[in-house]
Amino acid sequence: MTFYQFSLLPNEAQLATVHAVGNYLARRWDDVHQAVMLYQMPGGFFVELNYDVDQNKVTHLFAFEAGTENDRLEDYAMFVKLPDWLSNTD
Repeated sequence: MTFYQFSLLPNEAQLATVHAVGNYLARRWDDVHQAVMLYQMPGGFFVELNYDVDQNKVTHLFAFEAGTENDRLEDYAMFVKLPDWLSNTD
């Protein structure tokens, strides 16, 4: 599925597609009650699911492609943990 095909789906179908075929990559926090989960889709694009922990539901999702003006991958960089042995290499 391409980014364009995904964007044409209704919201409910987009959410179902993310859960069915998306590859969970990371989570960050927008605020105390809003978790944002990053998924990579088979077509090479990414989807963020915004989850309200108080309401116990996904409030919205945002699809984007890497390298575009909407690229949000940098928001997750600070949460990436590299193995300790990597710091010992040149």
